[in-house]
Amino acid sequence: MLRTYTYHREPWCDKTMSVLQEKQLEACQERLMRRPAVSIFDTENEDEARLIFSSSFYAQEMRGRFPGINALRRKVLNFLPNEVCLLSTEEDALVKRMLAGNNETLLAEWTEISAAEALIARLWCTLEIRDDETAALQLHPTLAKPLTEAMLSGTYTALQSLLFSFSATLHSLLYLSGFLHATVPAAHFCEMVKDMPLPHAETFIDRYMRAAFDYTQTNIGEMLLLHPGLADPNHLLMNLSGIKPTAIHLTQEMMLGGMNGILPEEVASTENMRGMLEGAVRPDLDVNEALEDLRMMAKQGATLDEMKEVLESMLFVLPTPGMLSALSQLHLQTVRWMGIRSAVLN
Repeated sequence: MLRTYTYHREPWCDKTMSVLQEKQLEACQERLMRRPAVSIFDTENEDEARLIFSSSFYAQEMRGRFPGINALRRKVLNFLPNEVCLLSTEEDALVKRMLAGNNETLLAEWTEISAAEALIARLWCTLEIRDDETAALQLHPTLAKPLTEAMLSGTYTALQSLLFSFSATLHSLLYLSGFLHATVPAAHFCEMVKDMPLPHAETFIDRYMRAAFDYTQTNIGEMLLLHPGLADPNHLLMNLSGIKPTAIHLTQEMMLGGMNGILPEEVASTENMRGMLEGAVRPDLDVNEALEDLRMMAKQGATLDEMKEVLESMLFVLPTPGMLSALSQLHLQTVRWMGIRSAVLN
């Protein structure tokens, strides 16, 4: 999902991971509210078709050059059999629900709107907001049969397996580094599938990364994949610009820890902090979410005083000496992202 803003001067209470995710979803919801409720396969109005095209993946890839309604429909249908093999997990689940539910599914979780936005950008779906404020994602009937056939193919099964491994590696690297230039993993994936019948692999993996990960664009148009907890990518990039390139050896333990979202050296302090938070966080907060917010602050170099301020905002009691001691250990033992001053080097 596109990150349309970054934070630098705001206090940490306004840029924790949970707050970032909530604002991301709110921005996504606002974008969806502005989308036409009609499909490219329904309209014959060129102005309406241009509006549908303008917020699609095709507009980004074709640099805004509208090919015409019929040509765009043909392109969507030609892409579909291979494109369906490289959907994000969330998109894949929504498509299967629509195919099983007469080409429609209600968005049951707020977090599903990001996947819905990606499917709309592929020009497969439209979103209907009903009087009872439920949101229905609708697949155009023209696409149901080719999607079903493609999902039953051996290519779909093989590519979904590759994509699972690829995604796990990216999630691991993002946990270890905070961000990644998309060019290198995209090229790596294309090399992995070079002997498979997958034309336009570069386009499909680019779409996949936009759908499956938070990302932003640099001032020269490069896509940066972001860890969802990274509040200020520009600050991290500026810090890294002053560091001489060094060879980094990623061990199996580091990669596995990244996939699990916690490194071995972070486990003890994290579990200690979890024990201190149990039963003390505000009723509207989840303990795991609160703990993740604190850990991501530490990874970005927040000071102990800043973490204490956020901790206090999470509790319905005053922080105890045990909580403050656990927070100090969490601050000390959490591995920082590269370029951030750390007590433990990554």
